[in-house]
Amino acid sequence: MAILDAGGSAIDAALAASATLCAVYPHMTGLGGDAMWLLSDGHRVDAILGLGQAGQRLPDGGGISERGPASAATTAGALRSWSMAHDWSRHRWHSRMTWPDLLESAIGLAEQGCGVSASQVFWQQQRAELIADLPDLHRLCYNRAGHLLHEGDRLRQPQLAATLRRLAAAGVDDFYDGDIGDALAEGFAALGNGLNRTDLRRTVAQRVEPLRIRYRQGSLFNIPPPSQGLYTLRALHALDRIDLAGLPNLGADYYHYLVEAIKQQLVNRNRELCDPRWSGLDGLSQLSTAQADADVARIDPGRAVHWREPAQPADTVWLAASDRNGRTACLIQSLFHDFGSGCLVGDTGVLWLNRAAGFHPDPKHPNCWAAGKRPAHTLNPSCYLADDGEQLYFGTQGGDGQPQTQMVLATQLIDHRQSLEAALHAPRFLQGRSFFGSTENLKLEEPAGHDVARSLRARGHDVEWLPELSPFSGQAGAIRVRPNGVREAMHDPRGQGTGLGQSTETMEEKP
Repeated sequence: MAILDAGGSAIDAALAASATLCAVYPHMTGLGGDAMWLLSDGHRVDAILGLGQAGQRLPDGGGISERGPASAATTAGALRSWSMAHDWSRHRWHSRMTWPDLLESAIGLAEQGCGVSASQVFWQQQRAELIADLPDLHRLCYNRAGHLLHEGDRLRQPQLAATLRRLAAAGVDDFYDGDIGDALAEGFAALGNGLNRTDLRRTVAQRVEPLRIRYRQGSLFNIPPPSQGLYTLRALHALDRIDLAGLPNLGADYYHYLVEAIKQQLVNRNRELCDPRWSGLDGLSQLSTAQADADVARIDPGRAVHWREPAQPADTVWLAASDRNGRTACLIQSLFHDFGSGCLVGDTGVLWLNRAAGFHPDPKHPNCWAAGKRPAHTLNPSCYLADDGEQLYFGTQGGDGQPQTQMVLATQLIDHRQSLEAALHAPRFLQGRSFFGSTENLKLEEPAGHDVARSLRARGHDVEWLPELSPFSGQAGAIRVRPNGVREAMHDPRGQGTGLGQSTETMEEKP
């Protein structure tokens, strides 16, 4: 908000917020992660992919693991995307903000310390054995007595602060091409994760055309492969053929159609999603009218399809900013699993992602490991531009839960014309195993009601209850821009995020 009030663009605000989260929310995001952006001026939507790729050789052990050095076997693309987004802000949106402006808050919080978040404490408790087994995480998660940090304890990251200070002075491409890149390469050699200096330099960000469908009276956008955004759109494209607004809102029919639509697409995703440079995967052809007609025809209104698909767990942060010039930046950034690989690289203080664990272990699968290849991604933020000028930007963390939460938000906001508050409070569902200890069934937040559950069970759904406002059903956020320019923002009551707005007085004071 300080960046917006100082005249920065929506991109600038998102960059500063993302950098700050790297310091205060290190278990979910960091400089060593990947990122995806949607950029909009209210009329056109562009996308930036900041995705790392596999190195030219496998880790020292010859394979990929879920955690540890052998999971840190892809480069991190987030900062390449930051560089491209910053150039976009300066040259297209005419910002004068510099890297020292944007990284100042993050540097101070990493160096001077910040209170440990309730979220970090929760995930430390869930991953206590993992943290004990990965010595690098002791610096992030243990106090001097060797016990897990408590909420409010001070977390200081002096090495990360030094890295951020260097990036502020030299620009974030130094992460790949300069002194920080040299330090990271030395750290890779010590880890034995298969990456080297050349792999870092080859990491690029891409400006891509977002995928787009017609949904009701507007256009819905998401990220193309290797993101699962294709399947979020396919599910909603099928639902566009059903009069959801004519069904009782949040009733059994409503949930049944949403669940069955996404089940189809998670099956498709698990079978085929990969780096499109390694396959013939064509996102555009999958979003045709004929394909949507075929997808909706496979939904039986009275019977649930049997479910036995492997899940894709993941954790991340989503954020968005909208400036007074009508421009919005929507960013999702991730280390993949909570705490990523668990490896801090060298003396940089950078926690590396475990995105290599997203490769499929079968060497014949389209998403198998290959040198220079990007793994399939769960990240997928959404944007909706209505024909009447209204704009919606939303996203969430949660692996398989990302498209499911987005479907609830989209249908609540677009079909049922709910407020942001009502849409974000609406009871959610989660099909399949997407967190530790869960089962392959349909999880439903309790406020949905026993009548709804009874009807769903009669159709063959194996319903299990989640508590009201469960963080396992996603921690989302949304921005709505009304046709008259009025902006609204709200974060999920299930999480620690927040929604902030510029005051009218502040806007009027600026030239």
